[in-house]
Amino acid sequence: MIGYSLFGVAASRQAEESMGGSVDDGNDFTIKQIEWDKLFELSREQAVTALLCDAVLKLPKEQRPPKEVLFHLVSMSDTIENDNRVRHEALKSFHDTVMKPMNLPCVVVKGSSIAVRYPNPLHRECGDNDIYTGRDTGRLSEKLNSLGIAVDNKDPRHAAFSFHGVDFEAHTYLLYHNDEPEWTPVPMGSTGLWHLPIEEETFFLAKHIEHHAVFFHEMVRIRDLVDWCMLLRSPDFDFRRFRDLKRGSDVEYFAELMTSFCNLTFGLEMDCQLPGGLSADDFDKLYMQCPERHPSAIVRVARRSGKYIRYQRKYKILYGQSMFRRFYFRNIYVALRNLLYR
Repeated sequence: MIGYSLFGVAASRQAEESMGGSVDDGNDFTIKQIEWDKLFELSREQAVTALLCDAVLKLPKEQRPPKEVLFHLVSMSDTIENDNRVRHEALKSFHDTVMKPMNLPCVVVKGSSIAVRYPNPLHRECGDNDIYTGRDTGRLSEKLNSLGIAVDNKDPRHAAFSFHGVDFEAHTYLLYHNDEPEWTPVPMGSTGLWHLPIEEETFFLAKHIEHHAVFFHEMVRIRDLVDWCMLLRSPDFDFRRFRDLKRGSDVEYFAELMTSFCNLTFGLEMDCQLPGGLSADDFDKLYMQCPERHPSAIVRVARRSGKYIRYQRKYKILYGQSMFRRFYFRNIYVALRNLLYR
């Protein structure tokens, strides 16, 4: 439904197959009350409730959910819009009162930067404001402390603080394995804010999604997939430059696999260069099917190890090495290093 709403006719086949019937002609397109309730809860877990609401409101009235479900969707969408307004106003105020007097660009990453690619930017759910401050992070922390704003510097990658009741993270580094490129921020329209060029933003997003999926064993959310589509489908997106950026990195093939999965899921035809031995379904198996975190470390290790063994050939194509080497030899080191800074 979300794919059909955002991407139009091209996604209608997926809407029909997943929901039963056609969203165009209305034939046999019915969902029971309990299914609507589950769909609403799932949209909240996947951070796409406002997008689901947009899709539902495009349905013929006879195919829309019961009034109580529709009320929850509209109410939640209003809340998301208001939260985004508050978050964005805090971002602009932070730029005007802190960054501008310091003669520093306020470089937005994720959040508002990706939201501008959406039909309705206020319907892209965001948590905090992420900005890139690079070598100026220490200087910014000192300035915030002088203003009486507490700064948490426990994580060496970023400084965390609250401004006007909104959480911020000022990043010294955006990536995770000492593979930071030279970012080249550009003005973000006429907002006074800055952001990364779209290909750099996409590269960072791929690294961010892949890191959380592998290191934290988190399922890739639908919001992440929609973000990905919005960036790649933008008219100013340069696939050649993006491939130059990711060439030789640990997301070189991950990014292509995610694109292939988005094409399959949303019925799109985005440019994709998937290496031999991988198919779109592999993304679902490797990055979407993640059980809830078990309280026992032994169980977590057993589950992860079993998955690594079962799909070892797929992982070898993606990373050029086994996941035991990639995760246990590399990421545990990073976790222990970060722990020492706390």
